[in-house]
Amino acid sequence: MTVAFLMLTCTAWAQGMQRFNPDKFRADLEKFITVEACLTPAEAAKFFPLYEEMNKKQRALFRQMRELQRMKPADEEACRKAIAESDRIELEMKQIQSNYHTRFLTIISASKLYDVIRAEGKFHRQAVKNAARPPHFPHMQQMPPMPRSR
Repeated sequence: MTVAFLMLTCTAWAQGMQRFNPDKFRADLEKFITVEACLTPAEAAKFFPLYEEMNKKQRALFRQMRELQRMKPADEEACRKAIAESDRIELEMKQIQSNYHTRFLTIISASKLYDVIRAEGKFHRQAVKNAARPPHFPHMQQMPPMPRSR
């Protein structure tokens, strides 16, 4: 999930004609997670190197997935193989996530890890939402809600 949101965010920023800075993105994410999950400086210092290690492994698999899905295979058998490989990659990504969650629990409490996971999702949703904002209307922070029809 993390990697998918990261890649969507990168793409959305690129399409919005804004220059994506991965170091700033990572720093903003770490700051947001630290605040939202109430991580102490000591916890953050131990947590984020391991978190980045997990993300690096997941990004490598996401690149494989993206390459696999670039072009539709020519025949049914090739489609079957592509689906099976896609499933294998997704399972491997989840296994990595599960393994790292276990490792994170040696650094922070389950409650804080839960908050980290929620904060990460919230950050990525906000980043995608902000990236989707039209670049020629930078003053627009957010579109007003659409009225509901009855």
